[in-house]
Amino acid sequence: MTHQWLADLPGWAPFTFAEEPAPTAEMLPTWPRLHETYPLVHAFSRLGHVVLSDADERRFTVLHPLQGGMKGYEAASLEEFRRTVIDDLGFQAHVFPADLVRPVVERLGPISADDVYVPVPYPVLGGSGAPETYSSGDVWVFLDIVGQVWLRQPPAQP
Repeated sequence: MTHQWLADLPGWAPFTFAEEPAPTAEMLPTWPRLHETYPLVHAFSRLGHVVLSDADERRFTVLHPLQGGMKGYEAASLEEFRRTVIDDLGFQAHVFPADLVRPVVERLGPISADDVYVPVPYPVLGGSGAPETYSSGDVWVFLDIVGQVWLRQPPAQP
């Protein structure tokens, strides 16, 4: 289930899930803190969030790269995680705020399957993150660059 306003955006697909999980160390080489605990990459969102899991696919996390943080979840399977977390309207409202997503998608239009909408410059590099600053780019390049920034300047811990 998707928020109705999200479903109404032409070309909008919130997440891209891989047919098979990929190794985190290969896909996210600049995020070494994730490699051991979450060795599998399952998906990414159009705003650059990444879904990872442990080797047993029972502990999942959603990486929020621009914040340098993540949130963990437990589920019996990837399917259960998708149903109880990804499809949850509260989760969608949190990761895809309407006041950001709607103007970005309406201005930039649909993007290719391997692209994400990203603010330029990234907020971690001094950008505002305002909708009008967004562009699109390759998800893996985006994640590599943001990972490099956090390697040099780890995010503040709450």
